[in-house]
Amino acid sequence: MQDGLRVFNTLSRRKERFKPLLGGEVRMFVCGPTVQGAMHLGHARTYVFYDVLARYLKSLGYRVKYVLNITDIDETITEAARLDARSPMSFAEEHARLFMEDMRRLKADSACEIVPVSAYVDTMIDQVSLLLEKGHAYVEGPWVYFDVSSFPRFGRLSHLSPDELSLRPLELSLRKRNLADFALWRPEALVEGKWQSPWGIGAPGWHIQDVAVTSKLLGPQYDIHGGAYELIYPHHEAEIAEAESLTGRSPLVRYWIHTRLLNMKGEKMSKSRGNVLTVGSALEDYTSDQIRVYLLGVHYRKDMDLSGLREGAARHSRMKTLAERARRKCGIAEGGGDGATMDLFRAAMDDDLNTPLALGLLEKRLSSAAAAGNQEKGRRTLATVREASGILGVDLGLEP
Repeated sequence: MQDGLRVFNTLSRRKERFKPLLGGEVRMFVCGPTVQGAMHLGHARTYVFYDVLARYLKSLGYRVKYVLNITDIDETITEAARLDARSPMSFAEEHARLFMEDMRRLKADSACEIVPVSAYVDTMIDQVSLLLEKGHAYVEGPWVYFDVSSFPRFGRLSHLSPDELSLRPLELSLRKRNLADFALWRPEALVEGKWQSPWGIGAPGWHIQDVAVTSKLLGPQYDIHGGAYELIYPHHEAEIAEAESLTGRSPLVRYWIHTRLLNMKGEKMSKSRGNVLTVGSALEDYTSDQIRVYLLGVHYRKDMDLSGLREGAARHSRMKTLAERARRKCGIAEGGGDGATMDLFRAAMDDDLNTPLALGLLEKRLSSAAAAGNQEKGRRTLATVREASGILGVDLGLEP
């Protein structure tokens, strides 16, 4: 059995034993949505996974402070609002409410705080000013850029060399000193009203937004930063450069954990491709429990395809039928459960949150309980399955 929880750290590219900075408390941040449209199942895969991670950490006895942001300052929001003949902020507010409702319906409710980045613009302005003061940024007219040459560790998270970074330039512009430099402040009107700053009226760049939120709510260093793997570069790489340049403290984050893609017919599900299945549409045909079983049926570090949704839903129905049959036959123990089953469940989860293995174990135990000749053993097994499925956020009909 594993010696406690081990997670795959993108920074080191290996599994590491989990040990939070503050002993019994875990501070976790996950990049939330840019609210230019409805939440789709690709997003849901990410948020359901981190919900399970938070649930599991709580089951291990940790106090979990889980913060998720909502990006409501972005060109894509402005453009979507224009096409809808709406103001950007009212458009963003409506879609933020819809996102919160979808999260509630998916039972992804572990976050302690879900905050809009627009509430932290004053902090962003202060941080950009400090980066300029420390020599990590420069002004070009109404623009402010982060100077990546001032941060030698830039590229460490994405494991890209300076030559490789030069082949992946950000925000092409003749104003920049280096191809990899990125904007901290921009003059474009991304939302109505904009903000006044020492560099003129404008709006903050994308990357500084998350740093402002985490610095206020989690402090200069915290345990887990999550998000989809396509955010590693440039977004998360830029966050590290900004935050560690501001504080002089490293590492910003102890464990970087990233989820892989949900594909539709082999292509990444994304609004830009127009190949999305929204959470709202999926919930018309499937229950939240069926969707969660589907999403947790593939390890979070592997790509998965939408074609498996129907089988995932059928799997949940099958497990629920077995649970019903076993419950009629054995009942459910009120006290202690089956320690051996819980040990195996925790071993699966301790091995980098192996939810497919954990689900397979629960399905086998339900089948055994349904066929059990020993009713007492069946009762204890069902009690354990109930506890474990609760950690996964999946209802199998075993509640009292």
